[in-house]
Amino acid sequence: MSPEDIAKVAEDYVERNKENFYKEPRDQATSWHAHELCHSCGSCIISGKRSKYCPRKLRLDQLTLLDDLTWGPARNIISFTGGDLACQPEFYVEATKEIKSLDRDLWVLFETNGYGLTPKNLDLFKDAGIDSFWLDIKAYDGRVHRDLTGASNEWILKLPHEIVERDFVLEVSSVYIPGWVEIDQIGKIAELLSQVDSEIPYAIIAFLSEHKLEHVPSPNFQQMIDSFETAKDAGLKNVRLGNLGRFVKNMEDYEMLFKMTAI
Repeated sequence: MSPEDIAKVAEDYVERNKENFYKEPRDQATSWHAHELCHSCGSCIISGKRSKYCPRKLRLDQLTLLDDLTWGPARNIISFTGGDLACQPEFYVEATKEIKSLDRDLWVLFETNGYGLTPKNLDLFKDAGIDSFWLDIKAYDGRVHRDLTGASNEWILKLPHEIVERDFVLEVSSVYIPGWVEIDQIGKIAELLSQVDSEIPYAIIAFLSEHKLEHVPSPNFQQMIDSFETAKDAGLKNVRLGNLGRFVKNMEDYEMLFKMTAI
């Protein structure tokens, strides 16, 4: 698939949804802000009735079937996600330029673990027109980070400042992995982000047991609640919990998260 092919996909997406686009401002060109509009439960589509938890900010015709087969808002954002993308910066530079040349008021969101976001590549992405980064910070502790990834996190922890300094929009996520990345590290990551900008959206994702860590359990409900409160206490204003199916066991749990604005 060429950069021109990707631009064609973006053009097709716009044409398919042009009558019902929800136009986000650039500072909300994130995955995080999609949840402000829709919780993707599908109730309004499947049963014709909105859930009581619905944000009620969208018309039904502003929902579309997403690539993970859930329902969500059709927004003016083209996202590059999956694996890590920054190992091929030139390709995404050209793809972004092609998307921007469509002149359809599209924002470009780029998901990454940060290893390829060198100062040189950040500047290339800035010149190309990339608007926002979704940065996955695996761990704060250097030893834990190396054990999980085989690499240092020294540059990764500097990236929030480097990204914001260049006027990109930034959102960050971390996975809560029991025995590996727990409340202490979540809190330190949150403190780091808060020192850069307390408005940075931060998603704390419950671990799903897979591959070489299949013996590690998912976090429980209380661990996720404590991580949320720790991130908020660090000064972050926009914190959300993710992968609810791994730790929410009943509607009472869900109701509590809803009242806490943790979802």
